[in-house]
Amino acid sequence: MNAGLIRTPMEAGNARQRRTHRILPTRISLVFVINQPDYAAWLTWVNANAWDEWVSMKLPGLEVSRLGLDTAAIAVRFMTDLQADLMPVHRLWYWRVRVEAEYIPTPAQLVPVPIGDWIIAGTPGAPSPDWIIAGTPGAPSPDLISSGTVDAPAAYV
Repeated sequence: MNAGLIRTPMEAGNARQRRTHRILPTRISLVFVINQPDYAAWLTWVNANAWDEWVSMKLPGLEVSRLGLDTAAIAVRFMTDLQADLMPVHRLWYWRVRVEAEYIPTPAQLVPVPIGDWIIAGTPGAPSPDWIIAGTPGAPSPDLISSGTVDAPAAYV
């Protein structure tokens, strides 16, 4: 994932940091296995479409994970050169082709953080005295932590 951070050092004070985009683009490595008779047609189609346009592929992703599914149609665009390896399998030839692609999740696919679930850490000069101990999956913490609101944080129940 690439947050697109640009840091500008400052002679006096903290470095200025900003993002170049609001939605976090995700880079994914793809591997295709293509048999020899289909390789020319696949390569011709990829060369004509995959770098210039967004193409739809069934892949795992954010929305698919939230829905509990394995794959769904996701728009991707190739970003790197193809790396092809020729593989002999039972006297047949297959091509293993690697490429990196990007996809940009839509705002609807990104899970919003609900208002009220804030953890206020304080500042380096006055750190928060609160400790949150979550426990383990086999023995979760019995404590329920209600962080309150931004105006009235850190109320423990």
